[in-house]
Amino acid sequence: MILRLTFLIFLILISSGSFAENRLGIQNLKQLIDLGYNKKDAYSDDYSKSKAYWFKLEEHLEIKPKYLALLSQKMTVNGKVTVNQHIYNSKHHFFGDKKSKCIGKKGITVGPLNLKKCEFLKPKVIDDTQLIKSTFANMALDHCNETKIKNLRTEDGKILTIKDAEKCAIKFINFSKYEFTKVLKEVGKSEDKPKKQKIKSSENLDLEKFKKQCKNLGFKPRTEKFGECVLRLLEASN
Repeated sequence: MILRLTFLIFLILISSGSFAENRLGIQNLKQLIDLGYNKKDAYSDDYSKSKAYWFKLEEHLEIKPKYLALLSQKMTVNGKVTVNQHIYNSKHHFFGDKKSKCIGKKGITVGPLNLKKCEFLKPKVIDDTQLIKSTFANMALDHCNETKIKNLRTEDGKILTIKDAEKCAIKFINFSKYEFTKVLKEVGKSEDKPKKQKIKSSENLDLEKFKKQCKNLGFKPRTEKFGECVLRLLEASN
């Protein structure tokens, strides 16, 4: 009887989400600021005929995301070389098209011509329950590296001219330093191809682990970039 009761309590605890992963919330604000997360930030995008929505860190936390990443990127802003910081929220559909991001449409539709314009662009909130960390990391890096920022202005209307943007690197995901930052930053550079190395027999046991990690990071097996990723992890382990 006692055993059955214990098992029943265990099932109730599981069903109530007591063992569910802790999500970020407003209670984590100070800790994230101390780590270097921006108090206010906007996503990379083409803001032609629209304004960027500048998210406060509190707004990111209010929707309780599973992951919140801090990325760094060296670039020239208004003629000054700087290392910019970007925040990526796992509950934001930052890959969405302009139509899905358009907030506060203004204007009129005349015949076949649509003269409506977005007041500003803001990613919609999505469900990130099934999202895993490695997939989110790849998504954030892809968006950061592939999206060319155009017509970005500060909230008070100052134009930010951005040039010479380099590759993005993940500094943190939530409170932890991202362990593959160096690998993901370096892999794929044609001018930095790894030299052929002899693999020690004691290292063979780790190869399958490294292959699995690279596959989880989104690299396709039997490709040059996949091989470079495995070698980078092997070098780091040594």
